[in-house]
Amino acid sequence: MKENKLTLIYMAIAYVFVFLFHLYWLSWAGKIPEFYWNGQLMINNVDGYFFGSGAQKIVEGIHQHNPRLLDVWHYGTTVITAYLAKFFHISIDTLMLYLPAVISSLVVIPIILIGKLYKNELWGFLAALIGGIGWSYYNRTLVGYYDTDMFAAMLPMLILYFVLYSIKNKDLLFALFAGITVILYPWAYDQGLSIVYAMGIMAFLYLLVFNLKDEFTYKFIALLSISLMAINPFVRAVLAIGLYWFFVNKKVEFKHLQILAGVGFALFFLTGNVFGIILAKVFSYSTSTTSYEGLKFLNVNKTVREAGQIPWFVVFDRIIGSALGLVVAVIGYVLLVRKHKEFIIALPLWGIGFFAFIGGLRFTVYAVPVAAISGVYFFIYLSEKLKVKNEKLMKVIPFIGSAFLITPNITHIVGCCENSKLLASIEKIYPLKSYPYLVPTTFKKSEVAVLDELRKKSNPKDYVITWWDYGYPIWYYANVNTLIDGGKHNEDNFLVSKILTTSNPYLAANLSKISIKKYVETNQTVAPQLFIKNSKPVNVNDYLDKIGDVSYKTPKLERNVYIMLPYRMFNIFPTVATFSNRNLNSGEVYRNHFFYKSRIAKQGAFIKIGNIPVDLRRGVIMIQRGVPVKEIALVAMTKNGKTVVKKQKLRNNGLNLVILQSYGEGIIMDDYYYNSMFVQMFIFENYDKNLFEPVILNPWMKIYKIKN
Repeated sequence: MKENKLTLIYMAIAYVFVFLFHLYWLSWAGKIPEFYWNGQLMINNVDGYFFGSGAQKIVEGIHQHNPRLLDVWHYGTTVITAYLAKFFHISIDTLMLYLPAVISSLVVIPIILIGKLYKNELWGFLAALIGGIGWSYYNRTLVGYYDTDMFAAMLPMLILYFVLYSIKNKDLLFALFAGITVILYPWAYDQGLSIVYAMGIMAFLYLLVFNLKDEFTYKFIALLSISLMAINPFVRAVLAIGLYWFFVNKKVEFKHLQILAGVGFALFFLTGNVFGIILAKVFSYSTSTTSYEGLKFLNVNKTVREAGQIPWFVVFDRIIGSALGLVVAVIGYVLLVRKHKEFIIALPLWGIGFFAFIGGLRFTVYAVPVAAISGVYFFIYLSEKLKVKNEKLMKVIPFIGSAFLITPNITHIVGCCENSKLLASIEKIYPLKSYPYLVPTTFKKSEVAVLDELRKKSNPKDYVITWWDYGYPIWYYANVNTLIDGGKHNEDNFLVSKILTTSNPYLAANLSKISIKKYVETNQTVAPQLFIKNSKPVNVNDYLDKIGDVSYKTPKLERNVYIMLPYRMFNIFPTVATFSNRNLNSGEVYRNHFFYKSRIAKQGAFIKIGNIPVDLRRGVIMIQRGVPVKEIALVAMTKNGKTVVKKQKLRNNGLNLVILQSYGEGIIMDDYYYNSMFVQMFIFENYDKNLFEPVILNPWMKIYKIKN
């Protein structure tokens, strides 16, 4: 009883500690009026609006025409949010803001329980403090980061605890607990299958190597295999509970147990497509091209910032706060496995964390808790190895070691010593010099106001053509649909990229209408349907020339289609362009085009666009040996919101210079970008009046309706 009380005290202290750090972002964001909508601070993760939209569908009954929200019950984050909103009368906006901190902080519980399992709760407590605010874990679970990441590492640690307890004590009930959690995990975190598969297989291998002749091994494998099978989760849960009851109440011969375990494992492998799922994850993050029936599309994962390759020291920082800390943690893990061999089951979490070198930042989050456990264990081992006899003194070493491990993670959150040159010299191995990790809300109030206005002017059946980054917020705030979004953004990225970058307004309008009609009719990715006929790819460029002709007749639509042009998209416009700046048939990537946007500053007789000086007297951009300016455009907005444009053509060749006076920014770009629909319709409000009709012309977002 006394031990349980101590455990609860440790859990309470660790939870409050971790939770308060997760709230730190509020102290900054809460002071910025542009981060609020309807009196509530908005979230800072765009993917959260997918689950928020699903919750809206359950609670408010909207999004009935959104084909991407047909199966909202499949997503645990959505269902949990919706029913909390229903039963406790808390707004969805508020739940989206706070749930990440509330749920992710629960990771301290399994970490402390692991320490308790090995009769060292201090170890678990100290590891929980570190693991709960570890660099990557904090980044993806802080308040406002509403996403399934709040479950991503927390539930695997719970599975790890149940598995370790079950194996260590040969307790089949905890194997059942592990199995039920395995069943729930993909529901809470829809990308979790590869993780539980890897952990399950590692547990099986450990048991077969070290407990080959123990009947518990085969009961465990049979029970967990059922939980891992790719069949209906309710059926799996019933079968797992039934098998547990059978093992507890019936005597089974050893040979029959082996057969049962073999059959269970085979069914798991056959139904689960184990290697297919794991390899698909690897290849999706390591290849730059997605091939579809001979067409070669750009793989979106190669353009997502969080999926980009990152330096070694950043990976180490993200896992446990510092390169020195990671060295300690890896050594600690080796020592831990040497003493308690069953900890080899945690190896997949390490492996997925190090996959960040290929896949990018998001993967480091899985390794954070197990790295914390391993790092603290190193100092536990050290204190034991030094044979410190004084009990209080024996605790000093783990406390000092834990302080060493946790400090860079704390400074990452709250900032420290930003101007210290001394600390800057060691930041690659031990980064104490740090600015607070502060991220803006996904959208600002002025942008959400535009979406709210669109909601009032549109119909829930309508569609918006824009880049996928903005898809989910458009659903949530405007209650309309999109062709691409944060989860549907591979082949159809080509279509939207082409619509935004083409200089042919007929191609932009016609391709938009054709794409939406096809999507509504089939609820399938559109590009393959347009570009593949009779299982063979057509000549895509010829097809686009055909539908871009002034004489081409598009079918009538029973809904409106809008083109949305956010000002913030200028920051990623070159990336948007890469998806269509290619030949889909041959895979040839066309030459790069020039686009550079930055703040404007005066420098004597020059102006500077970021780091690039421009000599306005000679009309020369000072890059390389000097590049001539072809056309200068000065763009300003009047107080009543009208756009005023003054253009001056200087030459027939060169780069174009656009000075956005009202934004204090300038853009240098070649004709490819300058003549694109995005630049012409946003900056100059230049559009074909026979094809487009302005709906909202706002400094931050411009929306045009395509005439039917």
